[in-house]
Amino acid sequence: MVLAGCSAAHYKKSADKEVYEIIRKKQMAALGIDGSFSIEQEHADPLLGLPFVEPAPLADIKAGPTIALSLPQALEIAAKNSRDYQSQKESVYLGTLDLTLARYQWGPIFGGSASAEYEKTDGDENVGGGIGLGFSKLFADGTSLGVNLTSDLLMHLVQNPREAATSLITVTLTKPLWRGAGKRIAQENLLQAERDIVYRIRSFARFRKTFAVSIATSYYRVLQNRDSVRNAWSNYQNLILARERTEMMARAGRLPKFQVDQALQDELSAKDGYVQSVQSYYQALDQFKIKLALPTDAAVVLDPGELALLQERGIIHPDVSAEDAVNLALKARLDLASERDQVADSGRKVVVAKSGLAPDVDLVLRSSVPTANNRPGNFRTDFGTYTAGLDVDLPIDRRTERNTYRRALITLERGKRGAALLEDEVKLNVRDAWRKLQEARAGYEIQSISLTLAEDRVESTTLLLQAGRASTRDLLESRAALLRAQNALTRTLIDHTLARLAFWRDIGILEVNENGLWKEDYDFGAE
Repeated sequence: MVLAGCSAAHYKKSADKEVYEIIRKKQMAALGIDGSFSIEQEHADPLLGLPFVEPAPLADIKAGPTIALSLPQALEIAAKNSRDYQSQKESVYLGTLDLTLARYQWGPIFGGSASAEYEKTDGDENVGGGIGLGFSKLFADGTSLGVNLTSDLLMHLVQNPREAATSLITVTLTKPLWRGAGKRIAQENLLQAERDIVYRIRSFARFRKTFAVSIATSYYRVLQNRDSVRNAWSNYQNLILARERTEMMARAGRLPKFQVDQALQDELSAKDGYVQSVQSYYQALDQFKIKLALPTDAAVVLDPGELALLQERGIIHPDVSAEDAVNLALKARLDLASERDQVADSGRKVVVAKSGLAPDVDLVLRSSVPTANNRPGNFRTDFGTYTAGLDVDLPIDRRTERNTYRRALITLERGKRGAALLEDEVKLNVRDAWRKLQEARAGYEIQSISLTLAEDRVESTTLLLQAGRASTRDLLESRAALLRAQNALTRTLIDHTLARLAFWRDIGILEVNENGLWKEDYDFGAE
């Protein structure tokens, strides 16, 4: 009755304590980290406590006080607020919860029951009751032990008042001698449950890497859109000045009227491009808010200082060869490690299935000791019953077991092929990521030169136009080339940053903590 009175909160707390401790130990064993883990969500506003700032106007767009999210803040909000991230954590928790039950089956399992009743028949009244206590234990080699104690009490209240009390203790030991015998066979389900949690933890760790890169990708692309707005606005303002200068030169008779029209057309096109870039920026920002599970009307912008930091630092290019990266990935990729381990699991399943084809031969020992003289505690071993024997089930019908064994063999071969395929895919992914990283570096270097040339071209074309040695079209084309170069330089800088993160992710060495933050501290050189 005391146990039945335990509250639901007690059971929840008990489950959490056991599950979190298992996960902590499994994380240390599988990943070498001792990070915290919890599926409890904070329902408070994730923006609560973050300071509001007066952002610098974006071109001619002014905004009120907003929160400027840095990249670490965005990653932390995503880790705590993302629906997908929460579902992944819950998957690890639920799998571990299943493991607690698998472990429980191998510990002493205690049970108890009680009953009471009143009976009235033909003027006779009886009061009776019983109590039962017992426990069972499953040993590593498959042997099972069961101990049960029952006590019954019957009281006749009228006619011939009397009491009758009896107790019985029963002990049963069953030991498999052939089919299902041995630790390797008997504990296969428990071993598989233990290994499944390792796979789930690896999968979640892999998910965290992919998730962090995904958030960083969206974050930097929003900043890229913001930079495009700034460049489009600057281009629009410069074309207004170019059109005004062309009008003055046309009034002075130094330029024909059609060149004024060209300047005005490009000015209007630049204005349209600016308006479109603003719309693209706000659409990307709203989509990013949704990715963080924030309302789209939240007063949030992304910190432009993150892009300024990239621009100041330039590219950081890891000095590692494609072959070294592939060799490291073959050792570090968690999904590949799990795939290889699952092949070993399939090999064990073949052994277990083969054991299932054998006959059942169980040694059974049983004893029942009652009480005597109407005294519930007076057990008399000389009145006991003791039996020993063999239970044998000949393998006459093994159709199900036959199919299980053949299926296990096929599953093993499939697993080997799957592991080999994944290894090839990992090699391909890493080489592809390495090539993209080289391409991104080359693109950034090219666009850096292109921007310098575009700036020089605008300056020289402006001077030539004033000297009457160039046309308005030359100036307009140089301005368009400058805008393209500005946008391309930002794009290639972000492309390289994201390619580098994806490269670390695909190798498998990108370290991401429980808050979604990563660190890049590797033994490779950087150019």
